[in-house]
Amino acid sequence: MKPPLSILAMLLLLGAAVFCAQRWGREAGRAACAAQVLEVQGVLRRQNQALNTLREEGVRRSARARQALATAQAGQADAQAAAARILALQPAGDACGAAEALIASEMR
Repeated sequence: MKPPLSILAMLLLLGAAVFCAQRWGREAGRAACAAQVLEVQGVLRRQNQALNTLREEGVRRSARARQALATAQAGQADAQAAAARILALQPAGDACGAAEALIASEMR
């Protein structure tokens, strides 16, 4: 006994529907995976930019700290030189008079 043609047609349509659903499912899965990859790439790009910004800020702060240290060291050297000049000018133990003379000479 032969199955009716409508049953064969329905089975053929059911097979085609299953095949198409599997194929669309794979394509949808690939599209979803590609979307997730793009999202992760965006997150990584933003994190990389944030790290670069932090590195640049660290470099700027380090340069400012080095400059401040150099300025402080130069100021210390100037103060030591001024103290040496005061001691060299000091007549008979009068440090205040020597300091006043040094200040007056440097203000000219």
